[in-house]
Formats: sequence, C-alpha cells, structure tokens
Amino acid sequence: MEERLHELISELQEQLRQGKIGRREFLRYSTLLGVSLGAAEALASCAPKPAPEATPTVGPAPPAPTEAPAPPPVVEKEAKAGHMLRFNPAVCTGCLLCAVACAEKWATEYFPEETKDVVNLEFSRIRPMRSQYVDVVNVCTYCTLIAWAEGSDKAPCQQVCPEDAIIVVPEGEGKEGFTGMGYMTIDRDKCQGIDLCGRCLEVCEDQFGSGISYDPIEGKAQICSMCGGLPACVDACPEPTALQFVPLMTNGRYFANPPEAYFELLYAKIFGKRRDL
Repeated sequence: MEERLHELISELQEQLRQGKIGRREFLRYSTLLGVSLGAAEALASCAPKPAPEATPTVGPAPPAPTEAPAPPPVVEKEAKAGHMLRFNPAVCTGCLLCAVACAEKWATEYFPEETKDVVNLEFSRIRPMRSQYVDVVNVCTYCTLIAWAEGSDKAPCQQVCPEDAIIVVPEGEGKEGFTGMGYMTIDRDKCQGIDLCGRCLEVCEDQFGSGISYDPIEGKAQICSMCGGLPACVDACPEPTALQFVPLMTNGRYFANPPEAYFELLYAKIFGKRRDL
C-alpha cells in the first residue's frame, strides 16, 4: 500500500514538473491520497521545477548588414591643349615634389634600367630654384617669336635648332600622358646634344627664360611637353594654387625671365627693396 502511494505521489510530482498540473491541484490530489497538507506542501517544494521555455526576445530587429558605400567614380582627366604652367611664389614652398614627379616619369620613359634605383632631378623639365629668401619655379613658358617683327612665329629654341629636333606634336598624335595636344617635344634621334650643339639653350638663356635642360646620360635636350596636356607636376603639387595649368592667354615670352631676373623681381615685390648680396 505504501509503495502504491509513493508511485502516485511521484506521478503527481512529475506532472507538476512538466506543468500538466498546477501547485494547487497537486496539493488537492495529495490530500485526497491521505497526505497531510504540510507534507503535501513539502512534496510540492521538492518536486523538480520545469525548465524554463525559451521565449523569443521581443525588441527591434537587428539592422540588416549594409553594403559598404561604393567609392566615387574615378573621373578621367582630359588632356588640355593651349595651356601653360604658372606658379604662385606666395604659395610655393620649394618642396621639389613637382621636380621629383617629372624626373621619375621621364627617367623611367627613356632610361628605365639606368635609373630604376635612383631619383635624379637632372631629368626634370621643371626646376624649382632657391635664392636668398626667394623660390622660383623654372619651366618653359612656350615663348613664340613675333612674325611681323622677327620673321617667324616659332619658339626661339625651335627657330635656331639646326636639325629641326624641336617639334610640335599635334592633337591626336604622340603618346598619351607624355606628348601631343600641340605641345613641343624633342626628337631625340635628331638632337645633337649639348656636346655638339646647345643652340637652343643659348638662345633661351640669353634672351628668354631658361626652360631648356639636358639629360645626364646622353646629353640630349629636354623641354617641357606639358605631359601632352596632363602635367604630372601639377598633380604632385601639395598646394592647390602653387602650380597651375592655365589657359595660355598671351605670348609666353611675357612670362619668360631668367631665374636671376625672377629672383630680383620677386625679392623686390615681397620685401620692397633690392637684394643686398
């Protein structure tokens, strides 16, 4: 009889554990079986409690993963004809990054093996120069002769070249990013170099600016080709207005000054007096 009572009480406890009956029903059924109320309450407390059911968390749904914003489209620069390089001495810091970009570009183009481990600024067509408290960016200004007075409208360097080695590359021709768009370049097969000629350098330095240089390996003439309308020096300049590629509004000879003359001019404008050397 006692064994049967224990079985019935165990079944009630299991039903209580599973949640099939409540605590009140367990106490009632236990007392009907002859168990005292106090003992029934003790048995109810000893019954294993049902495991809590997992309930879904109610709350805002987690944000759906969003794709990374697409990068802005790369705007391809267009080569520009009829422009020139101008620098602002009040903004230029003389950092030489324009010359480094130019030198690396042209040295790699003509002498990739000889210059793969060095940066030689002698290959640069643009040359920042430093004097007493003044920096000057020296580069070809694209001077032209005056036809009615001088008998030609060519560039002075082009006019005196005995080999016609200084040529103009028309739009649609040349190598993109290097030559073309109506800018000048050197035909290296025709150029005799500094050892045998040098006339372009002489006329440029004597009467105009000083935009001609010679490469340090073969000694052939170098002139700014404006990178075919996409000048690398402008892209390399960290100051937005220090070096600009602007439309050529007048004869470039009006901007052409030898570096020494530019030094004197800028020093006088900035400090209000001539340099005391």
